[in-house]
Amino acid sequence: MLGLIARKFSSTFYRYPQAPVVTERQGEFAKLKVALITDHLTETCLTFECRIKNVTPRNYREVLRTWRPDILLVESAFHGSNGCWRYELAKQSRLMRLMKPTAIFRVLECARALGIPSVFWNKDDGAYFEHFIDIAKGFDHVFTTDETCIPRYRAVVPASTTVNTLMIPYQPAFHSFEGFDFSTRTACFTGSYYRKILNYRRLYLDMLFQAAQESGACIDVFDRNHDRLSRRFEFSFPETSAVRVHPRVSHWETGRLYKSHALSINVNSVTDSETMCSRRLLEILACGGIAMTNPSKCVMKYFAPYCQMVSTPEEAREVFARLHRGPDKSALERAAEGARYVRSAHTWAHRVKDICEVAGI
Repeated sequence: MLGLIARKFSSTFYRYPQAPVVTERQGEFAKLKVALITDHLTETCLTFECRIKNVTPRNYREVLRTWRPDILLVESAFHGSNGCWRYELAKQSRLMRLMKPTAIFRVLECARALGIPSVFWNKDDGAYFEHFIDIAKGFDHVFTTDETCIPRYRAVVPASTTVNTLMIPYQPAFHSFEGFDFSTRTACFTGSYYRKILNYRRLYLDMLFQAAQESGACIDVFDRNHDRLSRRFEFSFPETSAVRVHPRVSHWETGRLYKSHALSINVNSVTDSETMCSRRLLEILACGGIAMTNPSKCVMKYFAPYCQMVSTPEEAREVFARLHRGPDKSALERAAEGARYVRSAHTWAHRVKDICEVAGI
């Protein structure tokens, strides 16, 4: 009940970010037609890769029957296009939603009747496995960012449903490397600060902020939740002389921040998975940014040679102290190699190809 009220309230008073309009595409999947239920970041990335149409609880029949997409792709979305799927996909308390979701199952029924393969991607596993498992059971194909969740899905989805890993990718259309041009010897962070959830993430950021202050360094924070009504009591960054909070920038504009700042901060909320990492880490590396990140199994397996991994206040102070001198030759070489590596294996084109191969497209 409260979920419906909140959805109507936010759609009236909150301006959801919009993906850019792309009229010409290049690449293997430029003609692929994807019916989409995702949050803003994935929509923005895919609009440069494929032909997309956002599916809503109101327009799904028209999109599926008239446009006839090649595939229906749904991710673990908390809002969807302009907030139309808020509280409709993730499991909610009865206070937020009195009845079980029905709209997504009507969409799936329509897609199945038309022979359109349906794909669910939980980009937030394993922390949000339980939140989305009820709807995941209805799809033809399930992908997870955390390979350790595969047995959990396999135990509950139908035998005919495929279950595979799909790591977070990035979009080279707006995150790419063309050489170094660091113009400011400060650090940047483009993300969120959570006061009520993800305690490890919050404590790690607090440690970095304190270390920056002790080192005389400055961090430019571009707050993803800057214009949300709940920012002041749920997402507000701590007040410290080392942190300068700025309004958010569009997702496709974050690349210029990673290219101009001599250090870019990443934090992985999930650290015990070999396949789950922050989207932001890939984007920093793709731009040739100098990435400072917390350790995780995924970072250790794929990205350790290209990052500055920081676990302790002492390590953080050392990295921040080097900011005053700027990146040295070794750091630049690692960053350039990191950009080449992610371009070779972690773009959206790689992941779309994986999806199409599994779905038989």
